Amino acid sequence: MKKGILITIIGVLIIAISYFGIEMFDFAKGVKADTPKNIENFKINKSLNTIESKTEQKLDTLNIDNYNLLFFHPNETEFEELLKEYGDENEGLYEVDSDFGFYAKNVYDSISKTDLKVKIVTERIIKYSTKNGIKYLDRLKNEEHPYGIIYNNLNCDPRVEFGIMTDIDMFQIWSEYKKNCK
Repeated sequence: MKKGILITIIGVLIIAISYFGIEMFDFAKGVKADTPKNIENFKINKSLNTIESKTEQKLDTLNIDNYNLLFFHPNETEFEELLKEYGDENEGLYEVDSDFGFYAKNVYDSISKTDLKVKIVTERIIKYSTKNGIKYLDRLKNEEHPYGIIYNNLNCDPRVEFGIMTDIDMFQIWSEYKKNCK
């Protein structure tokens, strides 16, 4: 009885290993056949990416066309640089960062329960569409403020607000933006 069970288990294992071995062999043949095509595609795409990178910034860029509200703020490294830059005023900078986080989270929590798309980001370059074409906002090169919010609707030009606002202010601006965007 025990020999019968043992022989059955060994038989099943041999069949399974043989089946998967044949499947892997067929898979390997397919990979081998596709390798030249993949190398050719890589070379073509690599040259296209080089051309694209000259015309469009790719690194740390976010396209906001799919978002209605976008909160932007410095990442940790940028925040450390701001602390060094402002020296004695560090306490105020911590308060600004805390206030931004608090109000942005309140708005984010409320809006995320709707069908609107909202995101909080630290990407450096923010790409958006306007009636006059595609534009870019470089957070590090803007003179206004490192914190802000972008109100966006594909039917209208985005509205960029820099600085810290309360959640009530953010909702009022959103309401006004929607009203004027037709």
